[in-house]
Amino acid sequence: MSRSFTLLVYRFSVLVLLVLSVSGCSPKSRQFTAPDGKHYTKAVIEGYTNIRYWGDQRAPYADTTIHRLKKNRLLHKRVDILALSGGAEDGAYGAGFLKGWSERGERPEFTMVTGISTGALIAPFAFLGPEYDDVLQRLFTESSRKNIFVLTPFTALFGGSSVTDTAPLRRILKEEIDDAFVAALAREGRKGRILQIGTTNLDAQRPVIWEITEIAQSGHPDAKRLIQQIMLASASIPGVFPPVLIDVVIDGKKHQELHVDGGVTQQIFVYPYDFDVRRYEKLLGIRPKKNFWLIRNTKITPEYKAVDLWLSDIAGRSVSTLIKYQGRDNLKNIVAVAKRDGFKVHITHVPASFDVPLEDMFDKKYMKALYQVGYKKGHSDSAWYPDL
Repeated sequence: MSRSFTLLVYRFSVLVLLVLSVSGCSPKSRQFTAPDGKHYTKAVIEGYTNIRYWGDQRAPYADTTIHRLKKNRLLHKRVDILALSGGAEDGAYGAGFLKGWSERGERPEFTMVTGISTGALIAPFAFLGPEYDDVLQRLFTESSRKNIFVLTPFTALFGGSSVTDTAPLRRILKEEIDDAFVAALAREGRKGRILQIGTTNLDAQRPVIWEITEIAQSGHPDAKRLIQQIMLASASIPGVFPPVLIDVVIDGKKHQELHVDGGVTQQIFVYPYDFDVRRYEKLLGIRPKKNFWLIRNTKITPEYKAVDLWLSDIAGRSVSTLIKYQGRDNLKNIVAVAKRDGFKVHITHVPASFDVPLEDMFDKKYMKALYQVGYKKGHSDSAWYPDL
């Protein structure tokens, strides 16, 4: 999430609450009811198996997944996990960094790629390799607000779930995530590689991790659409973008879950803390070199700014500060996991020196400048930091 987004959310939220308090408008309803609190953990996506798990605990099917990794020929030598964080328009940094890293010639084939929010929009292309760097460059330097959403403030005022319509972004996802792209994801998945995207189940207040490569390999006729939905949901900032309703089934009855930005619950992830890597190394009989490559698509250091005594300014600044420190804590937790499990940590983030002003949401001038900063960083001898 960006500074501009937190401010927009707050201003429109106040306006919506004021209007609704006097108008009696009712919110938009779901086509099917939400799962009830006693049985929500039993919800499944009809026609799929082992395609998602709660991000706050180990996947119940982890043993099956690990043994599939034997297909990966590189696994015995090295394990490289790339994690891409949230950051809205700051995703331009990660897109540029990947391009520079590719040209530097040291970018590995990742065993696993994970993405949250804007990182979820980057992750599938990063997973498929450097041949998709130009796609990311186009998405993060040629796009602007009009390519992402349309403002719909009056819809919000009369019972809507957001202040925008993401029809432009949905069109982009339909164009890019086509049958050939899903087939490519499936092909890499069959090699034992893993692509995961995180969303937040807002009903449950819990992170959900989606196995994108498993969905691609499923052969389900709706796989392409589901992947598009997951990517959109992960990037759907609550209040700004509409939430994504995902159809599920519990004991044969249809329900709908409400999914929003994965950054609501975590800004960046690798795998749950209770996942026992050392145990699986013994089971597989391997001792590879292991790396976490962490791209934080924002600044991680405090930025001083005198705050005006407007309620909206105080609220916006508070939310952005909360997100900054949530992201720092996520990175610290990953570093702790790395030390426990024997991974070498490599971190990159938007440098504190970057000072191009953000004039508007998804400001093209801002994103082009940040893309170049990321590109130069990825191409340099000092691309990575070993710790926070």
